[in-house]
This record gives sequence, C-alpha cells and structure tokens, in this order.
Amino acid sequence: MPAPSTIPTPYQIFQLQKTAPYSKGRFYELVKLYHPDRHGHCCNVPDIDGLSHDVKMKRYRLVVAANNILCDPSRRRAYDVSGAGWSTHSDVGDTLDPNMRPRWSGFHDNGSPANNATWEDWEKWYRRGTPDHRGPVYCSNGEFISFVALVVMLSAIWQASRVEGHQKRFNEQVELIHNEASKNIHQRRNQTRELSNDTAILRQFTLQGTNTYLVGTGSERLLVDTGEGKPSWSKLLSSVLSSESATISDALITHWHPDHTGGVKDLLKLCPNAKIHKHSATEGQLPIEDNQTFTTQGAVLRAFHCPGHTSDHVALVLEEEDAMFSGDNVLGHGTAVFEDLTTYMISLQRMRQQCLGRAYPGHGPVIDDGRQRITEYIEHRQQREREVLHVLTEAWKVSETEDHHDSPQIDDPNRGARTPMEIVRIIYKDVPESLHEPAARGIGQILRKLAKEEKVAQSMDGDRWLIAETSNSKI
Repeated sequence: MPAPSTIPTPYQIFQLQKTAPYSKGRFYELVKLYHPDRHGHCCNVPDIDGLSHDVKMKRYRLVVAANNILCDPSRRRAYDVSGAGWSTHSDVGDTLDPNMRPRWSGFHDNGSPANNATWEDWEKWYRRGTPDHRGPVYCSNGEFISFVALVVMLSAIWQASRVEGHQKRFNEQVELIHNEASKNIHQRRNQTRELSNDTAILRQFTLQGTNTYLVGTGSERLLVDTGEGKPSWSKLLSSVLSSESATISDALITHWHPDHTGGVKDLLKLCPNAKIHKHSATEGQLPIEDNQTFTTQGAVLRAFHCPGHTSDHVALVLEEEDAMFSGDNVLGHGTAVFEDLTTYMISLQRMRQQCLGRAYPGHGPVIDDGRQRITEYIEHRQQREREVLHVLTEAWKVSETEDHHDSPQIDDPNRGARTPMEIVRIIYKDVPESLHEPAARGIGQILRKLAKEEKVAQSMDGDRWLIAETSNSKI
C-alpha cells in the first residue's frame, strides 16, 4: 500500500497485479462497502463508521473510476502507457493510512463464490429484504397437479351442463311430438268406429315402431302386444314360431291404441286358437283383471291396471325377473303422452313400487333400470308443474305492481292470468314454434291437475289461468 499521502492506483484499489486479468468481484465488494446508500446503515460488513461521509464518497468515486479503466481493455492500455483517465485526488490521500488496509483488502476469503458475483447478484443481495414480484412464480408438483385437476373438473362440469341442456331440449321436442301423437290417436279412435281393421292402423309417432314380446320357453308362448299390423311383423313372427316349434296361446294387449292392436288379425291367421286379452275387452276379446296372472312354461306375468297413457292401460310384471312390460306409460326414449295427468302420476308411483328390475317398453330400447326411469318420469312432471306455477306467480307479482301503480283502488280478479300458449312461449322458448300447439295441450293437462289441487284457477272468461288465492298467500 502506498504512503498515506498518496492516491492508490486502480491496481492497488483492487489488489490486482498489472498483468493479471480483471474480475469485478473486488469491485462489487468495495461498492457494497462505500456505496452512498449504505452510509450510516451498513450491516454484516466491516466497520467503516470512523470515516466521514465525504471520505466515503471520494473512495466510492475512486472505486468506480478504477473499474471504468480496468474493465475496458482500450482504457486499461491507455492508462498503462500514460496514466490516462486517472486523475489524482490529493484531498483523499491523507485519509489513506496503513490502518485502512483491511478495508481495501478482500471482503471475502479467497475462493469465495462471492468473488465471482455479477452485478445482477449484487442487485439481488441489495434487495434481499424487499419481495420481488417481477420474476416467475413457481409451484410444487402437487400444486400444479391440483391446478390441472381443477381445470379438468371445471371443463367437465361445463361440458356436462352443455350436454344436459341439449338433452333437455331433445326431451322437450320428443315430448311435444308425443303430445301431437295424442291428438292424432284420439282422432283415429273415432275413425276406427267407421273403418275396418285393415285401415285402422296408426303409422306415426311410434318412435322406431311398436315393440312386441314373445314370453316363455315351451311350445306355447305368451305374446305382449301385436304391433301395427305390418306384413313384415307377421312374417318375422311366423319364422320365429316355426324355428322354435312353438305357438301362441294368449296375446296380452297393454292398451287399445292401433299401433298395439293392429296385428291381432295377422296373429289369428298364424295361431287361430290364440286368446286375445285386453283390459277393456271388445268383441272376441277377454278382459284383463287387476292382478290377474298368466302362466306359461318359464314365465309368469301379473297384470295390474295403471291408467294414464290411456284409461285401459295395463302393465305386466314378469315375476321371474321382477321386471315390467311398461307399455306406453314409460318409454325407452323421451316421455309419454297421457289422457289425465293426475291419474298418470298415481300410476307412475304404483309402477315404481312394483318394478325392481328392467322395464320392457312399448317403444324404444329396453330400460336396464326401470325404477330409475320411472323416477325420472315423475320428477320431470313435477318439474313441469313447478315451472307453470312459477310463470303464473311471476305474472301475478308483475301485474300486482302495475295495478297498484296505475289504479291503486282497482282489484282485478284476473290479475296475472295467462293462456296456456302464453305459458308455452316462456317455458318452451327454445323449442320451434311449430311444436307450441301440442305443447299447449300438455300445459293444459298440467293446469287441470293443478286446479284439482287448488293451486291454480281459471279466469272469469275461462280462457286463462292464474295462481289460486290459496297459493297467493304463500308467495
């Protein structure tokens, strides 16, 4: 170290041999020591508080000036030749005494990783007490997997809601088509009184066609329903009976609709001795009594009256499987039409109690869990009732507000009344208008059931419906 009155050279400041390569490790060390921001609050560094602020500043400037020379090869060569770029500061010289050598000596031991620190490392060290939000955020593998699982779950919920929405709209359209079928069926019923059996065949609104079931394992079988009277059905039945050397002893008809009775004539041609059974028997038929049993080799069928789809509708319980032939009260696709909703709901409750296994419907595929499907039917009808009540309740609230605002003294007894079509336009807003008319008939069925329960009432003009006073008191 030079005498106290002299100014150190850049090499002396950084304790560097003239021919040695320059490293910024010593520079960062001295900057940490003499930087103006650290005056008066140094921590974990050698004590330099014995120096005045001015001396510290002058030393800091020397450190910066020495670094500017040695880190630039061209400036370093110019300094080595002529001392260019290094001006003396006599006012600093008298502060450099031998006792200060440790302050210029290595802040870290030789070989310390800190000697290879970059300026970015110094930035991090200097900001060590301040949270840095600028960098990337890291998480553990468990947290990342949990995040991915959450995203997948939310996506699945979104997709499920979309599928449920599409399924709901599909079921609504099937229901409306079935309502339209009900109208056609009643028209055909009137026509059958004037038409022969050859022409009284329902050819529409039967999903993929009418299911018929051959029951038993012996030479004499039971037949559930006879289909629509199509030649292809009679040809297929003949082929099956011939291949199994069997005949039909009894045909059990679930209800009077032509798509279930249309094949009776063809059946009797194939099996002249077959007996035809139907709840409301007509000429040449035998009545089906409630809880009547029909036995054949390998199977016992028990009939029970369950009106709803029609007043004469019966279901047949297959005792060996706790299964049920559900006719048209419960279908393999969509929902069923009915003549009277109150009666239909009672029948569905009875069917649910007696169906413990599969359900074999009059239309559509076999239902693996018959009880669950019947439960869905009941809940669907209940949901429709709630929607109708909600529409009428909201209409009543809106009209009450408007009436009190416009004419506070007038109490309109028809306040909030709506026609079935007005209700349809709200509940079935996503369904094509071409299906609104059959939907209105279904809504009419619901309104008549709710009227029996005193939840709704008809308006004075008889064309509209409104929430009943007993329901108003609960709003």
